[in-house]
Amino acid sequence: MAMRWSPFLFRWHRWLGYLVALQVLAWILGGLIFAWLPFQAWVKGGEVLRKPQISLPVGWQLKQQDLPGDRGALLALQSVATPDGPALKLRYAEGGEVWMRAGGGPLAAPTAAEIEAFARSLYIGEGRFLGVEQIEAVPRRLGLVRELGERSGPVWRARFDDRFSSRFYFDPRSGELLAVRNEAWVVYDFFWRLHLMDYQGGEDFNNSLLRAAAAAALFLVASGLALSALALRRAFRRVSKRPSHESF
Repeated sequence: MAMRWSPFLFRWHRWLGYLVALQVLAWILGGLIFAWLPFQAWVKGGEVLRKPQISLPVGWQLKQQDLPGDRGALLALQSVATPDGPALKLRYAEGGEVWMRAGGGPLAAPTAAEIEAFARSLYIGEGRFLGVEQIEAVPRRLGLVRELGERSGPVWRARFDDRFSSRFYFDPRSGELLAVRNEAWVVYDFFWRLHLMDYQGGEDFNNSLLRAAAAAALFLVASGLALSALALRRAFRRVSKRPSHESF
């Protein structure tokens, strides 16, 4: 029985090894990178970002007559920091988002100079300011990485010449800080997508590719253990069949 099982297991073990070797390597390298890179300081840009502080003025509460009446039900109200100071973001069921100054009145879209001043006020790193630009779309990095996820449309980008090439992204309508990205984040996100085997959104822990690769890796380990057990059994039988010699 053992002789019949050995060739079968060996063939499956060998071919599975070829198939899952690169993915197992990606899992191992990803684990090393996740453990090594300081997440908050480097990946999230904590060492270069002063988080925006929001201080709403007295009497900021919106009056009914200030609210648009043709956008359906108000779903959410959020206070955010903008180049023009604290503002309110209102999300409606039918009309998308509306921006208003916390002190009253509509919020004007920021200019390049206002975005630059806001970015400089948030940056606490040691790099030089390289410039601000409005781009129509954020290009992919390393073929997989999307620095702003699924977001589409134009954004403001401010760049700094520090050791990780920090990039601050701002909403073109309000000037709200959307994200801080750098080269450490790109490397982290690249291996995160490889780790999950989700090459689009990078968030699906239950995708079919990951399940198949995990099952294949499990079978690879199980077949390797079975082959080792069969090899030990054969070795034990050879030793037990050797003639014993008595010495006088």
